[in-house]
Amino acid sequence: MNPDLKDLRVAVVPSETGNNINQQSTYEEIVACEETTYYSVPDYFKAQNDEELPLMHWSFLLDYNKKVDITGCNTDGIDYNQKQIHIGEIVRILNEWGQTTATELELDCSPCLRSIGNEAMNVVELVEEFRPSGVATLTYHDQIELGYSEYQYDDLPEDIIEEIYRIMEDYEADQLRTEKRCQD
Repeated sequence: MNPDLKDLRVAVVPSETGNNINQQSTYEEIVACEETTYYSVPDYFKAQNDEELPLMHWSFLLDYNKKVDITGCNTDGIDYNQKQIHIGEIVRILNEWGQTTATELELDCSPCLRSIGNEAMNVVELVEEFRPSGVATLTYHDQIELGYSEYQYDDLPEDIIEEIYRIMEDYEADQLRTEKRCQD
């Protein structure tokens, strides 16, 4: 569902002041930055046209009700960037509930990043750890571990992001159920 325009704010952060904000910054980092200024969507365009914004800056589209960065989400459905929205939700969930592993989640099977060969000659790379900054994978030949790699979410194919997103939705739902049981 598209966000409501009244819930959207454009966060503007100067890019040349050493504040460590960049395109990969999380919602939390953007909001915590003391240099961040906020505009309604129409006011942002007016400020841009009136040259009131810093010459060099990052702009982020935030849904402040849902507390997510939706930069890249096209609200009218044209050129819709579902991958970036899913990455934003994955990072939000992991920031809120903590990193986890395929083993902790008791997954039937880990997301398969690569599989080459077949039977005894099969080499497979599986996503085993989920972190806010990205994933860690293990490469196996048969049952033997060959190596360990790390990837940022932007570097993963869209189908793997979709699979991780579904896993994280289940992870969050389980955490919320556990939290509710603890409160009762």
